[in-house]
Amino acid sequence: MRLRVALLVALLIAALAPLRANVNPHFYYLNPAQLDLTVLLPPPPDASSSEERSDEEQVAAAVAARSPAQLFQAEEGAKRSVFYFTPAVGAGFTSARLPTTALLFSHMRSDVANLIDQAKSYWDRPRPNGVVRNRGSYPSGHAAFAASAAIVLSQLIPSKRDAIFTQARTFAENRILLGLHYPSDVASGWTAGTLAAYVMMRNPGFQHDYAAAAAELRKANL
Repeated sequence: MRLRVALLVALLIAALAPLRANVNPHFYYLNPAQLDLTVLLPPPPDASSSEERSDEEQVAAAVAARSPAQLFQAEEGAKRSVFYFTPAVGAGFTSARLPTTALLFSHMRSDVANLIDQAKSYWDRPRPNGVVRNRGSYPSGHAAFAASAAIVLSQLIPSKRDAIFTQARTFAENRILLGLHYPSDVASGWTAGTLAAYVMMRNPGFQHDYAAAAAELRKANL
């Protein structure tokens, strides 16, 4: 009996460990107290509202209209990585050539994800029908990453700004095409990512890492 209790306790501790780890997530460039998304973003549409029905209809229409090729491309390009923008920047834009740049955007991705997770927990919006739920739907973390990454990357490589933002919009809107997010999730995620980029760019640690990434990109002729 004691052995069973000990095993149950051990399993409970193991199950709760990831939850404890997320209670006080580490931020590199953001202080979450600076950016309360539950205040700065509008709430998601009410479940009985016309806005909610419109969200549902738009997701259903996007899923019904997508081609197999579009679905494949959206699934293949769903990883939150700055090197998603390689087609916009050029073939030399790779993590192997640009480790300092990779680290800057890895830290940004982590900060934005942690910030978004706090907002998701607050609103706890259900995902579109049929989606296995790991986190809430509102706001979209992918859209937030797309916006923040596009803002910073286009500052680093201004000659590619238009192409970078075109790709960022596609990355964000693919969440609707995949049936994983509502349009209002994506819109507020984009706003959240814009706010996050604005705050991060004023952080001394960010400015130091940004300067190092800029020097690396110049050396790589990008």
